[in-house]
Amino acid sequence: MSQQNEETAAQPGLARWPILVVIGLIAGALSGLFGIGGGVAIVPALVAWCGRDQRYAVATSLLALGPLAVAGVIGYSAHGQVDLRIALPLAAGSMVGAWLGAFLLTKMPLAWLRWFFALIAVATALRMLIDPGVSTGVVSHEWWRLALLLPVGVLIGVIAALAGIGGGAVMVPVMQIGFGIPAALAKGTSLLVILPTSILGGWRNLRHGNGSLRDAMWIGCSGILATLATTQWSVVMNPLLSDVLFGLLLVFVAVRTVWQDIRRLLRRRG
Repeated sequence: MSQQNEETAAQPGLARWPILVVIGLIAGALSGLFGIGGGVAIVPALVAWCGRDQRYAVATSLLALGPLAVAGVIGYSAHGQVDLRIALPLAAGSMVGAWLGAFLLTKMPLAWLRWFFALIAVATALRMLIDPGVSTGVVSHEWWRLALLLPVGVLIGVIAALAGIGGGAVMVPVMQIGFGIPAALAKGTSLLVILPTSILGGWRNLRHGNGSLRDAMWIGCSGILATLATTQWSVVMNPLLSDVLFGLLLVFVAVRTVWQDIRRLLRRRG
């Protein structure tokens, strides 16, 4: 393919809407089922199916998470599975982190972004697979516990802006392991936190010229019904099964994200 064709293929406006709809349906299903926003599907799908680079995919993914998060919060709230007191400090910290992460996104090499995304996914997957279904089932609202959520939120916001994954892949395990929150409540609360993170990080990415609002809305709006449907399953799912499925999904996505880099390294050594 010539350089001109490569540049044309990378233009955001040429993404085919049926592909974006399919991406949205997949992301919406994962968002509702796991409380992760859906970025773990959006980022690699935009790279693999639409020929986008990692920076574009991350920025567009973050924008697309807004509609999915709204749908997920509605679905989980209907079952009382959203905790506002836990969400507030996480959201406050994540908005600061999203602002910082969106700035770093313009400075980091694309290969670093791919590996950063993969490492976060693998680390989360290992936790899910080694010790699945762990939570005390007792939610504590002591002030010092809530205060600890602020720095956790900052880290989540940075990860969300750099990896385009909404931060749910970190939030859900942290809430379950560190704070003993049941799986369904952690997922619903995670999606509530993702909403302001998506808006702030996405807006800042657009200011830096990253991503496509049009493509993001195709993805986000297409996945709304899928998100609402899968939240109904998630609230009754066995926590152990939920963690195992989530872990396997993250391993697959991580390998897929850096597969081309791995192949290049193997060719050089061969």
